[in-house]
Amino acid sequence: MAKVILRDASIVIDSVDLSDHASSVEISSAKDLVEVTAFGNAYKTNLVGLGDATMSVTFFQDYAAASVDATLWPLHDAESTFDVVIKPESGPVSATNPSYTMTAVLPEFNPIAGGVGEASTVDVEFQNAGETGIVMAIA
Repeated sequence: MAKVILRDASIVIDSVDLSDHASSVEISSAKDLVEVTAFGNAYKTNLVGLGDATMSVTFFQDYAAASVDATLWPLHDAESTFDVVIKPESGPVSATNPSYTMTAVLPEFNPIAGGVGEASTVDVEFQNAGETGIVMAIA
């Protein structure tokens, strides 16, 4: 089984490729656990309930046109939905390079962060805004 080292992850936000400004990425999908234990059961019984999803990225801030701030601020400010597509590598989608797509909103955005002499980074958490959560594709 092949091991994966993230060196060339692809991060596309609202059709803008911001991969070259990202230093970390995380995709999280969780589903509520709903207890449905009834009288007479000897053990608790659970079902899977509603799901939730987030995609988190740390970007190096850039205020140039078509870069980090110019892409993220309007999405946050307009409160609009948009697609986020993340792949482990920048190449074509395949069984060994799946894409993960989510319709998202950006409820919080901090356009300036950092200390004296540090790289200005922006930690962004894209929240699920669609009925399907995260969709994985291999072709």
